[in-house]
Formats: sequence, C-alpha cells, structure tokens
Amino acid sequence: MLFFIKVLCNLAEKFKVIMKVNLLTGVFISAFSTIVHAQSQEVFNSPLNISIHASGNFGELRGTHFHTGLDIKTQQRIGLPVYAPADGFVSRIKVSTWGYGKALYIDHPNGQTTVYGHLDSYAGDIAKLVLDRHYSENNFEIEIFPRKNELAVKKGQIIAYTGNTGGSGGPHLHYEFRDTKTQNIINPLREGLDKLLTDTQAPTINGLYVYPVGSDASANENETPTQLSYVTQKDGSLLASPVKGRGDLSFGIDIHDTANFNTNKNGVYMVETSVNGKPLFSYKFDLFSFNETGFVNALVDYERYLSTKKKVQRLFYDKPYALSVLTVDANKGVFNVKSGQNYNYTIVLSDYHGNKTTIKIPVEYSSAVAKTKKTIPTGEYKINSDRDYIFEKNKVTVSIPAKAFYNDFLMDMSVDNEVLKLHKPVVPVAKSMSITFDTSGMTIANRDKSFIARVDGGKRDYFKTTKKGNLWTIYTKSFGDYKIIADENAPTIDKASFTEGQWLSNESEISFLVRDDISGIDTINGYINGNWILLDFDYKTRKILHKFSDGKVVSGRNDVVIKVKDNVGNEGVYESHFFRG
Repeated sequence: MLFFIKVLCNLAEKFKVIMKVNLLTGVFISAFSTIVHAQSQEVFNSPLNISIHASGNFGELRGTHFHTGLDIKTQQRIGLPVYAPADGFVSRIKVSTWGYGKALYIDHPNGQTTVYGHLDSYAGDIAKLVLDRHYSENNFEIEIFPRKNELAVKKGQIIAYTGNTGGSGGPHLHYEFRDTKTQNIINPLREGLDKLLTDTQAPTINGLYVYPVGSDASANENETPTQLSYVTQKDGSLLASPVKGRGDLSFGIDIHDTANFNTNKNGVYMVETSVNGKPLFSYKFDLFSFNETGFVNALVDYERYLSTKKKVQRLFYDKPYALSVLTVDANKGVFNVKSGQNYNYTIVLSDYHGNKTTIKIPVEYSSAVAKTKKTIPTGEYKINSDRDYIFEKNKVTVSIPAKAFYNDFLMDMSVDNEVLKLHKPVVPVAKSMSITFDTSGMTIANRDKSFIARVDGGKRDYFKTTKKGNLWTIYTKSFGDYKIIADENAPTIDKASFTEGQWLSNESEISFLVRDDISGIDTINGYINGNWILLDFDYKTRKILHKFSDGKVVSGRNDVVIKVKDNVGNEGVYESHFFRG
C-alpha cells in the first residue's frame, strides 16, 4: 500500500494531472490530496509575542461596515513589536490620517496577503523607506508599492510596532488576511489564529424580536415588531415566549460573542434559522469581498439602530442583496402562519470554536385583531431601488443612481429658503447621490470660502464642493438637510509642548494641537529653519508631533513655523523658536 501511494504521488508530481479513479483508488487520491494541501498550506505564526485576545473579530457588525480582520489587544500599550508571521515581501505601505492609519501589507508565497493596521511606526529597512518617502514628497500621507522582493521579510522578523493611528478607538493591532489575487478578505481564525484563542463561551442573545412582514400580518396583537422574552431550559437551550400571529412573519436578533479572559462584545461567526426543520436564513463569516462590507446596513434594522444604537439583525430581507455569506430560502427568510397549524422557529448561534446557543420560538395561528397598527409610510416620491432618478426643485437637483438603496420606499424632498430637505436619515444609502445647487440668483457673500454642508441635527458637515460656474455639486451617502455655508475662520494652532526660547536638549520631540471647527483641516506643514519637517497627525486628539530623530533639528537656535490650511483655503500660522544643545 505504501508503495502504491508513493507511485501516485510521483505520477501526480510528474504529470500534474487529475486522475479519474474508482472507489478503491479514490481512497489513495484523497490521502494524496490531503498531503499536498498540508505541504502547500503556509503555517503562520502569531504577529505578536503576547497572549492573543480579540477586541474585534471578523465579520463583526460595525457602524458602516462588516469588520474585515481580527483586532488584537495590545495590553493598552503602544510600541509592541509586530513580527512577520511567515516569509514574504512588503507589497504596500500606506500612511493615512484616517482608516488604518499607518498600515503594512505583506504578500506571502501561498497566495495570501497579511495586513497590519493602526501601527505606531515601522521597523528596519521598511522604516527607512517610509521616512525617505515622507521627505521626498513633503507629505505625511503617503502610499508606497515596493517592487516584488525589494523588501523581503523572514518569519519572525520585526516589521513594525503597534499603535493607535487612523480610525482606531484605542491601542490594538488590526490583523487581516486577504487572497492576494482577488483581494477577498479571509477570516484570520481559518489561518491558525483559532488555536491561539481560548474560547469556551457560547454566543449571547441580548434581545429577540418578532417582525410581522406581510401587509396583513400580526404577531401578539401587533402589526409592528415587538420584543419577546425567553427562559433558559435544563439542557441549556433557550425557549421564547409563544408567538400568536398570522400572515408572513420572521424575527430579528441582537447578539454578541466573547471568549475566555475577554469582556469585549464581538460578532457572531454563524447564524442559522429554520422553521419546522426547514432552513430559512443563515450566514457564516469565512470570506467576503470589500464591496460587500456596506451590506451591514441592509442586515440590521437600520432605523432601530439609529434610534437605539442596538444592532438588531433582521433574519429576512425585503429585497435580495448580494452579500455572499448569506444563504436564504425562496421566501426571503419569511414563513406564513396559517390557520390550524403550529410552527417551531429555531435560531442557532455558533462561534468559530463550535460553542453554540440555541433558541426555540413556538408560533401558532391567531385571528385576534391587532391592537397596535403599522404606521402607514408617507412620502412624495415612490422610489424603486432598482431604478435611477433625477429630481429638481427650486434650482436644486438630486441625482440618484440605481441600487442606491436596499429597499423600495416613499421619499420626501423639499427646498425652502435655499435649504434642501432630502428625506430623513432613517434609510441607509448604498451608493453616492449627487446634489447640485444652481447658485445663480443666490446671495453668497464669499463664494471662495463657501461650500455645501449637511446641517440637520445641529451639524455642519463639510462636503467637497465642485464648482462649475454657478453649478455647485457634492456627492453624499446621507439623507438630511443641505445648504450653502461659509467658513472664513482660519485653523488654530496652540498648546505647544515648549515655550518660546526654551532649551530642549533632553527632549525627543515637539508637539502642538490643531483645530478647525467648520470645513475641517486639509493640509498641515511644518518647517524648522526653513526646511520641511514630518508632522504625525492624530485627528482623534488633534495632536501633531515631530520627532527629533528625523535629524532636522540643529544645535543652537531652531526656528519653527507651522502652517495649517482648512478645506476652503483659510490658513493658520504659528511661529516660534527653541534651542537645543
């Protein structure tokens, strides 16, 4: 038998063919395939030399997207070494004020790319390349695509240090796997990190809701979604209070998962639903693409989320949407409650380690008249989400592309006193709409410093405004109120870490705070003795910082100039000097 396996392996290696075999030889081919897979599968080490605990996991429901990686806790510390988990080469480096902040991308021979986000700094030759590029471009925000093997890394090599840059809410390492060719995102737990996490904790249900979906549907004498209670049974499963209803029904659920030694409320890996044993609606977060991340707003009860901040996942949909992790039956996750029949609706929640929580919901028919009626939607325009539209009122034009919304609805639009009131921000928008103001005839005191802003709810949100004569246009993914406002105030620069003329012989850096409250900061530039200097900018703290290790500070007097421009060109300037021995 061993001889036969060796022969098969040699043949497969020599001729690279797929062999058709009978049942007997198929056993040997299966064993051969397993061996080859094991040999080609890269073994990834941990990127950190500490215990692995997740503050966020793959597929977790965030405010505007599904989370694309594993957020690894760094003991609330900045500056822990990040190690290459496998051999490879640096394929991309991006330093941004937003998003992943300082990020690093490594391509590996097995066809996967690992991504490291919110870094504080880079290491070795990577750090040198980044610093050189900052100064060659005179810019904090840079993006580099090194040539293949220009920056080769070996497993275990220090490549960077953990931080809190970009859109990070606290020190951690965002760790991500991608298919290098397709850029599809892969669950890091599939790549060995599951073995580094201790998890014996089953997912938790925070709230359970019944949804009457059909026009004549009701549940527990309500035509609107209502919350259900439930109890724990002897076997550990949950049993919900009975639902008495009729017509098309489904459910919604607010859930989270956690792990041992971890209090963070993370996402749930897999959800499965069935009625009387028939599968209805399920998902499993193994892999998805970046263009699917916005579908989080289709999965959750968006209006409830806006009012309560609870992410109740609707276990059905009105219109199908292209989220590849979903498996939904022909009835869109809904079932019809008919007279004389009883139903058992089951939800099973599973984490990646196989811990499960099951809840059963008994459903029976009831002809009782609903005491709480549905609110009849109102709106001037009936929107079919599969179509595109152009609306024009009082010199304001709104253009909406097809598939800009997940569902059909009734939309309101009005223009009064040069303010566009575009529906209410209770409908998620998947694609950008354009809004154009014809400013001819409008009294705008300072056109150069004016822009279209969203102003509902006390906001003054800046939008980049393209001006072609009197036609001013923005693109937005938000409903709300829009008008033209001006920003004539320059940004401020204060809270310097030194006083004018101070000796800084023992210091390693200088810092300032910057602010702009209307249009927002566009560019930040600093100079020492007339030479441009790199200033790290953290928008969360408004802090800009220059490290003396860059070698731009001289012995003796150093003259400092900081220039900050906002998005309409107002400039704030700070000038001072310090001494260094």
